[in-house]
Amino acid sequence: MVIADMIHSCSNTHVAQAAVFCIGGAFAERVAAAARQRGMEVGGFVAVIVQEFARCADGEAMRALSCEIAGADQPILRGLACVLEPALSSEERSEAGDPVPQVSALHDRRICGSLAHAH
Repeated sequence: MVIADMIHSCSNTHVAQAAVFCIGGAFAERVAAAARQRGMEVGGFVAVIVQEFARCADGEAMRALSCEIAGADQPILRGLACVLEPALSSEERSEAGDPVPQVSALHDRRICGSLAHAH
């Protein structure tokens, strides 16, 4: 239920932007940098990543996300951070000289099919 709430809520650009703002700190800066790199606003970038996760996540990814958010004080924000982490890692690789993937390419199986690699 929490994952469905996170997906539903953070698919809205305004809610997504507010959620990243609530998380704050270095994480929010990383999200803003990744969005800028793709010429997007933070809320739009986050909403697209969340929507793509919802479309392509398999049972393993959902179970991994459930484990990550279990017992969290703010499970929706924790879940959002887990869903965004692969895109942020991709951004950081691009700063090291790798080409920047398009947002639509971020939902491939290795990124979206399993959260295990992100943590």
